[in-house]
Amino acid sequence: MNIRNDEFNDTIVAISTPPGEGGIGIVRFSGNDALAIALKMFVRKMEREKLPGELQKFFPVPRKLYYGYVLDEQGHEIDEVLFSYMPGPHSYTCEDVVEINAHGGAVPLKNILSLALKKGARLADPGEFTKRAYLNGRLDLVQAESILALIRAKTDKALKAALNGLKGALSSEILTLRADIVSLLAQIEVEVDFSYEDPDLETDLERDFAKKILGLLSKIETLLRRRFQGKILQEGLKTVIAGRPNVGKSSLYNYLIREERAIVTEIPGTTRDLLVEYINVRGVPLKLIDTAGLHPAGDEVEKIGMMFSRKAMEEADLLLFMLDASQEISAEDRWIYRNIYQDGNIDPGLIIILNKIDLGLRITRENVEDVFPGHPTLEISLREGSGLEKLEDTISKMVFSGEAVAEGSALLLEARQEELLKKAQTCVEDAYNAYIKKIPPDLISIDLRQAGQYLGEIIGEEISEDILEHIFGQFCIGK
Repeated sequence: MNIRNDEFNDTIVAISTPPGEGGIGIVRFSGNDALAIALKMFVRKMEREKLPGELQKFFPVPRKLYYGYVLDEQGHEIDEVLFSYMPGPHSYTCEDVVEINAHGGAVPLKNILSLALKKGARLADPGEFTKRAYLNGRLDLVQAESILALIRAKTDKALKAALNGLKGALSSEILTLRADIVSLLAQIEVEVDFSYEDPDLETDLERDFAKKILGLLSKIETLLRRRFQGKILQEGLKTVIAGRPNVGKSSLYNYLIREERAIVTEIPGTTRDLLVEYINVRGVPLKLIDTAGLHPAGDEVEKIGMMFSRKAMEEADLLLFMLDASQEISAEDRWIYRNIYQDGNIDPGLIIILNKIDLGLRITRENVEDVFPGHPTLEISLREGSGLEKLEDTISKMVFSGEAVAEGSALLLEARQEELLKKAQTCVEDAYNAYIKKIPPDLISIDLRQAGQYLGEIIGEEISEDILEHIFGQFCIGK
């Protein structure tokens, strides 16, 4: 838990709803003078009608909505609003917070914000409301990052994973790991003390240190294995549809996005640029990319399109490699496959898709296994709509191994979390290797303490201002 940060003596304000037209727009204040500044702008409707041109001061009841107007410096009405006050520490930031619910148009919100700045508030930095919540101890850093993941969630599974993080699922796992390390350090201290008194005495450390430290490593490895799921839920599974011209790539793209975006003709090479769309496949967010057909020849425009295609494949998490099932595997198909795995530098997940089975099968699964070994193969017909549900099931299983995100599961949603956990893992492994080599326990404790520090950084203890600025700089202004 963080200690309340006393550096925040100013009051911040920002529009906390997206730009554009909407039913409601919210202007949010936070800080010691939030209420005083907001009351300089607001008058209840009943008072406005009783005393035209005058502001009747009142002290609002916390967490109650008041109906009235925001008035400019000349006493003219800017907008008809609802006003609410949430005193700290029982607010989002643990500070006094005021929210003005106005009409969701750019002009009224801009005018209210401008007036608030004139009355003494400061425009909030990106993510500053959440940063104050973290620095004031309401959230740890993992929970703060989960809020950003919650905002960016593109599917129900992504939303559930972010909510689990916000509720403290990952933080709890990290704190448990730290407690295990503290327990080991305590045993090491006992070992050192007893070794001076009786060198021949067998201690608890000698009996179960290896078991405990291996158990610690197992817990860390479990969390790291879940990072792939967390990354996909957070960023989307970068999925590229690849294959030679006219095998049905654009038709598959249109089917998956449920929209006629890609041009489909019998003329090979219609697609020359990358088409990108985010979609939801069984709870898995896919960043779906349709590429230009790859083949050895082509005009200058096609060559540029194929260059983009290769780059997309190099960065892909999953390739949907399409073949025309009504024709035998061609030299072009083999050439594309070699290019996908050129020099062993590209190794994404890959699903072989045999399209146009309605025209008759001239490719067998045995043929596919001989040429493209070790990859799942699906038979589909985009013209008849057959086999496509199986494709969606296969994609989901490749990400979640057939399992949905369990209720309360702890997932690493950020690369920062993964990097620090890997550093902690290395330190614990070093401690275990040192124990096996019978290095003195007080030296082993150095690695364990370093592991504990890395775990502390994950939840936000002893973290630099630069890292905080980077994390909260990803938030929008107003959150």
